Amino acid sequence: MDKEHRESSTNLEGSEKKLSFVINATEDRVSRLRQAYLDGTLIVDSERLAEKMLAFEQQLEMVFPEKDSP
Repeated sequence: MDKEHRESSTNLEGSEKKLSFVINATEDRVSRLRQAYLDGTLIVDSERLAEKMLAFEQQLEMVFPEKDSP
């Protein structure tokens, strides 16, 4: 295998490890949130949630602006 292929292979392996870490961290977080919900200890700040939802909507509008209807 030449140098470029070895580097590509190494980069791919590194990316797979990073992705695996993110997936495992996400699964762990979801499990902890689920358990907190089932325990009744999950506290949701509805005002903060609403602010984040509005900010997300604004970001979407910047990325995907609505086109004027004819």
